[in-house]
Parts: sequence; structure tokens; C-alpha cells
Amino acid sequence: MKEILIPICAAAIMTAVYKAIVPAGKSASQIKLLAACFFAVTVIRAAAGAAGLIDIPAPGITDGTYNDYSVQVTETMKSETVNALRRSIEERLAEENIAPEKIYIDVHIADNGRISINEIRLVFSGNTGPLQAEKAAAIVRSLTGGSVKVYAVVQGGDR
Repeated sequence: MKEILIPICAAAIMTAVYKAIVPAGKSASQIKLLAACFFAVTVIRAAAGAAGLIDIPAPGITDGTYNDYSVQVTETMKSETVNALRRSIEERLAEENIAPEKIYIDVHIADNGRISINEIRLVFSGNTGPLQAEKAAAIVRSLTGGSVKVYAVVQGGDR
């Protein structure tokens, strides 16, 4: 009950004081109408707010949160880059009848949007020979250029 009466009383006092200091003249009736509207809106808002019918936020108060999608965009770019490169490597190695079990690709995207591939690791099963693993690494190096580190790993040891 207190949350209804305090705003209504404050609005009544403010309206009465304002009506008392309004100068007489042709705009007096318009100012009295504005004061009456202010009082009516205050009463309605206090009553509806106390009854839980409406929840009007205070003006000028904002949430202050925002969504930063740059991390999601970066992760999507990394994923698309890795998937496209992985497909190219798999297709090229399939031409030589070489099939690694897994292909790990380390991609870095700088703040300026530049994409760099740091390392590619080809993982083969234990029944793959070291020469075939080295041949696969050489094929991948020819695809990616000399700046990318390419490793071929046979289960249990690096080559």
C-alpha cells in the first residue's frame, strides 16, 4: 500500500504547487490540463505497478550489455579454413593411395583478419610404414609451401 500512496501523494503535492504558481492568462487552462494529466499518469502507474500489471522501466537506465560476435566469427573462419584444407589434403593423398587416420591443422587468425597455418600433423596407424608417412608429409608440404611445418606421425613415434 505504501508503494501506491507515496507516489500519489508526491504527485498531488507537485500538482498543487504547480497550479498555485501558474500565472493567470490564456495558457493557464492548458497548464492546468498538463498538471492533471501528470497526476493521472502517476496514479495509474503507481496502481498498476503495485498490482503487478505492468513493469515500466525507469527512463534512462539501459542494460549496458552487448553481444560480441567477433569470437564466433573467428571460430567459424578457422573451422571453414581447416575443413577446406583438410579436404584438399585428403583428396591429394587419396590420389597416391595414402589415407591418414587423422589430420590436425593449427590455424591462427590475427586481429587484422590475416589467416596463417602454423602446423599440419598427419597421424597414421601402426601398420603404415615410415616411408609412406614421409611421402605423405612431402606431398602436403608441396601443397602448403615451405612456411608451414608438416609432420607425419606413425602411432608410437614421430617421423
